[in-house]
Amino acid sequence: MKTYLKYLLVIFFTIFSFYYTDKVIELSEYNNTILASIETYSQENDRDCLEGYINEDGIVLGLSGLKVNKNKSYSNMKGIGFKEDLIEYKENKCILNKEDNLDKYIISGNKVDKNISLVIDLDSLNYYEDMILIAEKENIELNLLTNYNNYDNLKYTNNILYKTNTDDISNFKKKVNNFYCVKTNDFDLLEYCKKEKINSIKMINYISSDLLINVKKMLDNGNIIFIKETNYNLKELLSTIKYIKSRGYNIVNIDKLLS
Repeated sequence: MKTYLKYLLVIFFTIFSFYYTDKVIELSEYNNTILASIETYSQENDRDCLEGYINEDGIVLGLSGLKVNKNKSYSNMKGIGFKEDLIEYKENKCILNKEDNLDKYIISGNKVDKNISLVIDLDSLNYYEDMILIAEKENIELNLLTNYNNYDNLKYTNNILYKTNTDDISNFKKKVNNFYCVKTNDFDLLEYCKKEKINSIKMINYISSDLLINVKKMLDNGNIIFIKETNYNLKELLSTIKYIKSRGYNIVNIDKLLS
């Protein structure tokens, strides 16, 4: 009887061993298939940084690259199989990125993507709400350039840029989580904003009047176009937006432009 049981156990463990080995091989092949798919996807989609450059005015930002994080992607897919929406990336940052260059002015987003930003330079606060309504109907976002005193009177407080004066920067920072300083003709905020770990933009393209005519001259990938808040510019805003779109440009908020 003991010999019979012994043979049964040997047969059982032999069958189990074959079954287990087969499953291990099957799982290994399954995992190797996932890894191979991730590797292929990585080779086809990894993108190196397209570096920007510096000129006498400031920084033209580059376009950050993206690399597939193979370990995290594989971890997400184990037991599921390859799925593109489970791919995770790690950023391949450019040297001239906004986070590491607080001591320099930004003058443009990257020159690869066909994106621009429109910034309304607030003055009277009489026309900006109508400007925003026009933009919303066209499914775009405008940015607002304001100062400390005007901010409390705004009904729209997304995509904010800050002008004048240096004494109010720290107080303004308490009210607004994410904003950019802007160098105008009157104020240079670079050193003060650097201390507060805020990026500064130099105003290069400014339009006081004849909005559509001047926008046509300033259209270029990555440009930030500042528009004075006037009734005349309000009247031309819709036709200007439609023209920009017709030329194939995307009008994006300042964060996206400078990302």
